Amino acid sequence: MALLSPNLDIPFNVTRLSHVVLTSHDLDTTRYFYETGLGLEVTGHDANRLCLRAIEETGHHSLVFEKTDTEGPGSVRRIGYRMYSDDDLKRANDYFNARGEAAEFVERPCQGLTLRLNDGVGIPLEFCATMEQSDNRMQRFHTHSGGRLAVLDHIQVTCHDVASAYRWYNDLGFRLTEYTARDGTDEMWGVWLKRKNNTQDVVFGNGPGPRLHHFAYHTPEISSIIHAADVMASLDLAGSMDRTPGRHGIGNAFFVYFRDPDGHRVEIFSSHYNVIDIDHAPKRWELTDTRRSQLWGFPAPRKWFFEASEFDGVEVKEPLVDASPVTLEDFLENW
Repeated sequence: MALLSPNLDIPFNVTRLSHVVLTSHDLDTTRYFYETGLGLEVTGHDANRLCLRAIEETGHHSLVFEKTDTEGPGSVRRIGYRMYSDDDLKRANDYFNARGEAAEFVERPCQGLTLRLNDGVGIPLEFCATMEQSDNRMQRFHTHSGGRLAVLDHIQVTCHDVASAYRWYNDLGFRLTEYTARDGTDEMWGVWLKRKNNTQDVVFGNGPGPRLHHFAYHTPEISSIIHAADVMASLDLAGSMDRTPGRHGIGNAFFVYFRDPDGHRVEIFSSHYNVIDIDHAPKRWELTDTRRSQLWGFPAPRKWFFEASEFDGVEVKEPLVDASPVTLEDFLENW
C-alpha cells in the first residue's frame, strides 16, 4: 500500500505508550526476574497482582502482571496508552462509538478515568490520562541496578494485517517513522509508528497474530545493557537471554532481549533518535536487507521472528502477506 499522509486533524491527543498488562503463573518468580535481575521498582504486590516501574517514571506502573492458573505460557491482558487529559478521553469515547467501535469507561487500580476498546486488528487497549504519582528514582543513584531501565518506550506486535493496523493508528495521529516492505513493491511487512518524539510507540510486523512480540524499556547508556547481561548471568538467568546484544538498523537502537519466566519477551535498548518535524520522511527498508534487524549483518534467529505472547481471548489469524524474513538459520545455511 502507498504511504498514508499523517493525520493532523484528530479530536483527541494520544501522547505515548503507557503500560502493559500481562499474566504470570508465579508472581514471586516474576518479581525476582524484573526487580533483582533487570532492576525495575516494585510499586505493588499482593496475591493477585504485581506492579512495576522504571527509574524515571513517576506513575504507579508501566508493567503489570496478573496472576493466572491457566496452563501454558503467559498471555497479554491489554496494552495501555496515555492521553493528554480526561477531556481527550471523553472525546475519544464519542469518536470510537460513532465509528461503531465499542468503547467504554472502566475502573482500573491506581489509574484515573480509563477508556477500554479493541483496536482495528483486535488488540485490547485502554487509555488513561492520569495515574497515582510518587517520586521517581532518577537521582537516587544508589538504587539503580540491573539494566538501569529508565522508561517504558514501545511495544512490537506480530500482526496478520499490517496494512489495517497502519491505517487505524494513522487515523489516531500516529506517524510512520520507518517501515519494511517486500523488495521492490509497496507491500507493507512492518511499520514503526509513534506519538512521542522518538521513532516508535508501537511496531507492527507481519506474522500470525495479533500477538505481543515484545515490550521495550529504554536505558540511556549502552554500558547498562552490557551490565544487565552480566547481572542476569550472575543470577544464573543467562539462559533467559533471547537475543544477544547488537544494533538494529531500524531505529538505530543498541539492544538485548530476554524472555521472562512466563515466556514474555522484554527488550532493553538505547540510542534511538528524535522524529519531530512534519517533513521528516519515513525511512524504507527492504525485507531481505538483514541490516534492518541487525546493522552488523547477522539476522535474528527464527524464534525471534515467530514466537510471541497471545492476547487473552483474541483469535490468532494467519498473515495476509506471505513473506518470511531472513533468519539466522537461513543466513548460516549460505555462509
